[in-house]
Amino acid sequence: MTLPHIGLALLINVIWGFAFVAAKEGIAHYSPLLFTALRFLLVAVFLAFYLKPVKGSMKTVAAIAVLVGIIHFSFLYFGLFVAGGVSAVAITIQLVAPFSLIMAVIFLKETVGWRRIVGLLMAFGGVMVLGFDPAVLDQINGVILVAMAAFCMAGGIILMRLVQGVGTMAMQAWIGLISFPVMLALSFIFEQGQYEAITTFELRSFAALIFTAVITTIVAHGGWYYLLQKYPVAVLTPYGLLAPVFGVGFGVFLYDEPISWKFIMGGALTLAGVFVINIRTAKKTATA
Repeated sequence: MTLPHIGLALLINVIWGFAFVAAKEGIAHYSPLLFTALRFLLVAVFLAFYLKPVKGSMKTVAAIAVLVGIIHFSFLYFGLFVAGGVSAVAITIQLVAPFSLIMAVIFLKETVGWRRIVGLLMAFGGVMVLGFDPAVLDQINGVILVAMAAFCMAGGIILMRLVQGVGTMAMQAWIGLISFPVMLALSFIFEQGQYEAITTFELRSFAALIFTAVITTIVAHGGWYYLLQKYPVAVLTPYGLLAPVFGVGFGVFLYDEPISWKFIMGGALTLAGVFVINIRTAKKTATA
């Protein structure tokens, strides 16, 4: 990779790491479902140019929007809200990789070698260690919700592998358009204070909303797609594991979140397992 592209990869993962902080700040003012609805509204507006129907793929796109947009983000932001911290959430969401692997075996009939099985066990073992960390026990309900979010995202990834002719920005645009009205309706059913939250301007929360919609979705995801056009997956995969590291770092630095030896060991084990899974998957993709 060239030095500018290495810099871009690092910047993208800093953005993804900081996205946990932005979400925490956002749901401090907007309720979780309302925050998600507003995020998707902005994504759909900013990416309106890409809202062009793709013949034969729209049912799958709608299913992806339900899993990734509505259910995933509902669990993720509620989990972050309940947990109250960033670090455990940033690690737990990495369960997307082992969940995706399991679903690929079941639904896509992919084969799994012993190295990826070891990676799978390491990832789940790391989360188990996290679960017994006193620093995380107070956030365990949030961790469970985030694990469910990871499971739904994994399902969405499997569907994304099957859909044809839908680019990254188009997928984000359709997820935003389909998810926004549903999330807004759910917000009015299960939450209160929407009018006050929208009409009361709070700079940090509003900035967090803009960050998640524009910087995280359009800039970071768009930049990653750009790099994927230039480099093999195997080259980029190790960079992708930096996002939770940055997320934990921001949580410790900005919120003084506790870090114990169990948290370090559990987080390292989870990330190591995800690394093994991704490297094996990347090598298979690169040699296919």
